[in-house]
Amino acid sequence: MKKNGYLFCILMGLFFLHPATVVMAEESAMGQVKRVTGLMEIQRAKQTVRLTAKPGMEVFFGDTITTGDNSRGLIRLADDSIIRVHANSKIALSTMISPVEKKHSVLLFFGKLWNKISKKALRKKVFEVQTPTAVCGVRGTDFETASYEDGTMLVRVNSGEVEVDSEVARETLVSNQGTQVSFEQKEIRVELDFKPDWDRDQARSRENFLGDGEKYGRYVHDEIYRRRDHLKTLVDRASDLKTTKEQLKQKAAESKENGDDAAYESCIMGIEKINDEQRELNREIAYYGRRLECHFGLFSRYGDLAKDPEISKRFKGREYIMNQLDDIEMVYAEFNVMIEEGMKMSMEDMEDLMDEMRDKMKTFKEQGNKSNLFEEMN
Repeated sequence: MKKNGYLFCILMGLFFLHPATVVMAEESAMGQVKRVTGLMEIQRAKQTVRLTAKPGMEVFFGDTITTGDNSRGLIRLADDSIIRVHANSKIALSTMISPVEKKHSVLLFFGKLWNKISKKALRKKVFEVQTPTAVCGVRGTDFETASYEDGTMLVRVNSGEVEVDSEVARETLVSNQGTQVSFEQKEIRVELDFKPDWDRDQARSRENFLGDGEKYGRYVHDEIYRRRDHLKTLVDRASDLKTTKEQLKQKAAESKENGDDAAYESCIMGIEKINDEQRELNREIAYYGRRLECHFGLFSRYGDLAKDPEISKRFKGREYIMNQLDDIEMVYAEFNVMIEEGMKMSMEDMEDLMDEMRDKMKTFKEQGNKSNLFEEMN
């Protein structure tokens, strides 16, 4: 009874909290454009048309935002956080958030962001900026991030704390500290009084990339395939768990009907273990989905540069990028199917299990046990 009561409370929490989270991520405005200089465009999720951003325009989860030369835009989120998108940048307001995560995730494919995260936001959700090179998990309020075409990422913390995770190393930066990470240099070296020359570094990154586009293209290409394979493993595991849970539910129903309490309890414990693993898998699938999305976004940038008539004249490695574009687009289509499948959480399964737990609670009360339910759980 203790385990069942505990599981019942967990499921009730999932049922009442998670659907609201999903609805919010799909329908509610994430924020509003407050200021635009030059050209900033917004592309809604699953749409091909780019809208010219104007002050007062709402932004939603799933939007992709792009700025042109000498352009920038300022977005105020619903929680009063601020994102300033600098020139020649592309970001996405990610929808790939697991229902069990409390998180806002901004994907920075390339360019530069300045972020001021409100205290109200930090009390409710984790805020992160993902780039193709590393992830910045925000614990403070004011920081700048740049991600360039050769895989160089710069982070400077103006106030508060930011945890930088390159998947090889992880360090927490505090006020006036910063770091530079790259595809070749994943170790995180914390620098005091970090003051990068953003424009110079961006120009140097462009020249690095154009000087050996095949090297950087191969790195991103290989990362896409490696992460795709791992994501497929996770989704396959989630599918296997779903099948096993269905079998356990059937067996639990039969055991209950036959009055085999021991077998019934064993099935419920097995379902509880699967639920725990499913929640962790859901988190992992969302994380790897966001990482993959960053690499797709950067390779798409490589394709745009390879197609540019002027840039292509001095683009060494252009042929490699052009030859890989079709394959990467096919992997991206496969990725979207995998993510849709992998991010599904069976709310019907949870409701069925909650019904079983409610039956247990009803039986418990009908048997005349007047003790406190929470005492019974402890």
